[in-house]
This record gives sequence, C-alpha cells and structure tokens, in this order.
Amino acid sequence: MEAAVSDRVTVAQVAEEAGFSAMTVSNVLNGRPGASEETRRLVLEAAERLGYQPNLAARNLKAGKTGLIGVMMLDLTGQYGLEIVRGIADELASDEREMLISATYQDAVRERERAQFLARGLVDGVLMVAPALESETLKAVRRKSLPCVVIDPRRIDAPLPRVTVDNYGGMRLAAEHLLELGHTRIAYLRGNPDLESSELRYRGFHDALRLAGVDVDERLVAECDFTYTQGFRIASALIAEHRPTALIAGGDLIALGAVDAARACGLSVPDDLSVVGFDDLPQAAQTFPGLTTVRQPLHDMGKLAARMLLSLIDGRPLLMENMQMPTELVVRGTTAPPPAGQPTPGEADADVLPHEDAQ
Repeated sequence: MEAAVSDRVTVAQVAEEAGFSAMTVSNVLNGRPGASEETRRLVLEAAERLGYQPNLAARNLKAGKTGLIGVMMLDLTGQYGLEIVRGIADELASDEREMLISATYQDAVRERERAQFLARGLVDGVLMVAPALESETLKAVRRKSLPCVVIDPRRIDAPLPRVTVDNYGGMRLAAEHLLELGHTRIAYLRGNPDLESSELRYRGFHDALRLAGVDVDERLVAECDFTYTQGFRIASALIAEHRPTALIAGGDLIALGAVDAARACGLSVPDDLSVVGFDDLPQAAQTFPGLTTVRQPLHDMGKLAARMLLSLIDGRPLLMENMQMPTELVVRGTTAPPPAGQPTPGEADADVLPHEDAQ
C-alpha cells in the first residue's frame, strides 16, 4: 500500500522494500562505505520508488549542525557579488546546505553586527565577500570559533582563510596589451583607494609602463568609486582636459561609464579611445562593442571559498589559507591601435575637445 502524500517515507520502509536491514540502508543513503555496488543500486532504486527524502533537519541536529551557511555580501544587486554568490550556491547545493544571505553595504558597523548575529549559532560557518574586517568583526568571529572564509577582503593580509585573485598580474596584462597596440597616453581610473586590490592593480599598471620605458603621466590618473556614474563623470573630465588615446579602469562598471563618456565627447570607441576594464562581469560581453577586460573567475572564487569553508566545518585542515586565483585578459572590441598622429603630452594639453565641459 502506498504511503499517504503527507507521510514521510522512513528508512525502515526503504529497508523493507529493498530487502535489507535498516542499518545497511542507512549506510547507503548516507554515503557510507561498506556496501557492494549491487546493494547500493537496489537500495537507491527502492528509495526512488517510494519517494524517500532525507530528513536534513534531523540529520543536522544529530550532528550538532544547522545546515545553514551565512553569506555576507556588499549588496543584493551588484553583479560582482552575485556572480560570487552563484558559485557559492552551486558548491553548497552539492553538500545539501543552504545559504542565509545578508548585505553590509560597505558599512563596517553593519558588518560587525551581522557577524555577531550569525555567530549566535544560527549558521555552521560564514563566507564574507569583500569585507572590511575591522578588529571588532574579527573578535566576534573568533570569540565564537565560527568557521569563516573571506573572499577579496579589503586588506589582502586578512588573518582569516581567504580567496583572492592576481590583481597585480591582471592589470599588468591590461597595460601591456595597450602598449603593444602602440598607446603611450594611457589614462587610469584607480578604483576605491582604501582597497588593497586597487593599489595592487595600480602597481601592475605603473610597472608595465615603467618597464616599457613609458612615463606615467599623473594627470591621467584619478581615483574613482566602482560605479558607472563615477566612471562617466571622471572619464569625461580626463578626456576633455588631457585627451588620452586609451583608458584603463579598475572595474568594469567604471569602464562602461568611460565608454559612454567618450561617446558623449564625440569620440569613437575604440577608433579614438581604447578602453579596458577589470572583472569581466556579464555586462562586459553584452555591450557593443564588447568590453576588453581582465577576467576575475568570480564564480570559481565562490565555489573555492565554499569548499574551503566546508572543510573547516567538517574539521579538515586546509592545504593553504591564502588561495590566489589567476586572472586573464579577455580582448573584445573596445581596444585598437591609437589614431594616427596621436598627440604628445604637450600637444594634447594645448588642444580642446568640442565637449570640454562634459560632466
């Protein structure tokens, strides 16, 4: 007789259906070793016929776990964080765990409060995406011995297991690409100055030009928030005042703002101005022309961080606490050789574009 829809199929029922002991069935359903392949096949077929679903809540309670992983991210709309969270979700799904997501909005106080809240036993561990990690937040995590892994922290030397990318090498690739095309008047929008990743990217840009024998014109370097609006505004001013032939942005949203700023100044991208970003967000491939950028493996960063956290939760040691993932240059349609007769620095400053007052 079939069980009622509201009834939960038990291990004992699966054992009776399969013709094995409840212990054997329990071992198979929980992935424990010892059963033959034939036994496993028969048990799993019986479980599927009866519609058996594991009681994860009971399993977690017995193991002293909640089955929940806390994820603290910058916001709930930015594509950067969402791509990382998508990787986290894919990894956690294979381990039958769920996420409890909260946003910090780059607020250190809120970050500390959320860490304290999650450390009350609500979750088995925490993943922090681009956290500030001020001392009080670290104390909250350590006081409760809460397993924690951080992704792209504000300071690279954060005293917690972490996943980062090769910011320096990635930006060197971007600068070398433009240099190989023949550009020497390269503007640079640095990104938030309080992020160590921004400093590493600028160092990669600076060293690439220095090694090529090209002086960095500091008038072409500006700080910029990682937003489209700021990218548009600051790029507009640089283009109008100094006429670079290429521009590198510390993030894709800045770069996309710069592309539109060039068009607003009456320039063509890439014929008059080449633009390179950093991130390879989905929008980078969806614009026209597609944005040349440095790819961060955002999805894989989330997967790796989740895998590290699960190891900590299960009491397994990490092979490395600082995992740096590679970056790669993705060449699309926003870069080309500079226009013929590109101006020297002195000539550029003597000229004025039609839209000099662009904001």
